[in-house]
Amino acid sequence: MTMLATLSVVFFVLTMMAAPVAVSMGVSALVVLVVWGTPGVLFAQKIVNGIDSFPLLAIPFFILCATIMNSGGITTRVIDLFASALGRVRGSSGIVNVGTNVFLSGVSGSAVADAAASGALLIPEMKKDGYSGAFAAAFTACAAVLGPIIPPSIPLVIYGVIAQVSIMKLFLGAYVPGFIIAAALAAYVSVVARRKDLPARGWTSWREIGRKFRVSAWALSMPVLLMLGAKGGLFTVTELGAVLVFYALFVGWVIHREFEWRRFPAMLTDAALQTANIMLIVGISSFIAYLIVVNGIPRDIQAHLKAAELGPHGFMLLVNVVFLVAGIFLDSTPATIILVPIFLPSAIGYGIDPVHFGLVVVLNLMVGLVHPPIGLNLLITQAISRAPMTEVVRESLPLIAVVLAVLALITYVPATVLWLPSILGTP
Repeated sequence: MTMLATLSVVFFVLTMMAAPVAVSMGVSALVVLVVWGTPGVLFAQKIVNGIDSFPLLAIPFFILCATIMNSGGITTRVIDLFASALGRVRGSSGIVNVGTNVFLSGVSGSAVADAAASGALLIPEMKKDGYSGAFAAAFTACAAVLGPIIPPSIPLVIYGVIAQVSIMKLFLGAYVPGFIIAAALAAYVSVVARRKDLPARGWTSWREIGRKFRVSAWALSMPVLLMLGAKGGLFTVTELGAVLVFYALFVGWVIHREFEWRRFPAMLTDAALQTANIMLIVGISSFIAYLIVVNGIPRDIQAHLKAAELGPHGFMLLVNVVFLVAGIFLDSTPATIILVPIFLPSAIGYGIDPVHFGLVVVLNLMVGLVHPPIGLNLLITQAISRAPMTEVVRESLPLIAVVLAVLALITYVPATVLWLPSILGTP
């Protein structure tokens, strides 16, 4: 049995035993060290080198910013604004769900965090509107996929580091695909609401909507910071994360006066633990990626692709299949670190822009969060809704089809990704 086969078997067995991703990867790497006599110092070096990257420092800032915003009353004000503005629409809580996840995605960069946050707030509201608990859970899980698409995005940061691509270009390239997905999900839930003849919540006066807009304007202006930073070169992605944290503190404490400093140490601890888990996965994945490279797998795959003469369209179809399957069984971080170095050289050889390739990769991996049999987002929202998992999975299938249709559009129409970075001329 080869080194990589040993690693794969151990990882698969531990994953099927429901071991955490970091544990599965770490034990697999240690087995390789013991069985194949790989120097332990090499393992340590690759872990350190994998996390020794300045842009990765943005990750704890994004996580902390999301926690501060939820604690400072910022998120609830935005949800209240959406609910008031859409009160006349049938089953408006579904569209509010999409709008909330668009807003949350501009803060946390994590689909799992958004599924938990929006699910706790909006699944009960959707059930009040007449949606079934299973549909509310499935829809929230799919809407939370926007988290790693619309910037800031932790998976895009990791891809940018691995592929050595401008993270700001990736961020700007993600806006159009993210809003296309949001529009598609909003259209779908509107059709469901009309088909089920769900009631509207009623009229809210323009004066009241204006008042709620004013109190949430500070939160809604946060994406402007990113756009200004990208266009004017004011911030690196890491500096942007720090700016967002201070901005969230200012709004929550000074403007809304709801932020409680006594809870801040717990927030720091939580952000540190989440970051440590991500960094551990990044470090171990870097070692596994090294094993893949030294065993010549990228070279062999490129030779097979060249011999197959797939062409750019055929190659991108293959990429979609590979990353969709990988997203079902692997977390986005190890999948990105392990698979991107294998396929990116071939993508560049076919003339595919690395920014475009990165968005296709990340969206594929995010579908894995709502795709059975694992579907971490589905597990989170199902637990909140308490609906039977079989019903949640059944309701999720048409929604996954909607996201896959958008994925096909993004894959074969690169302008959906590359238009905004080219207009803004981001370096």
